[in-house]
Amino acid sequence: MGVEQEVINNSDVVIEIPQYGTKHSLNISVSAGIVIWELQKQYRG
Repeated sequence: MGVEQEVINNSDVVIEIPQYGTKHSLNISVSAGIVIWELQKQYRG
């Protein structure tokens, strides 16, 4: 499932979260948490 290709093609920025194992999707709250965690790690220096 996931995001339709047309939405991806029309986006300015696309972030892909690598996933290992048998799970192939994350809900929006988990995805947002991962992105926020990674951003704060990068910007804290």
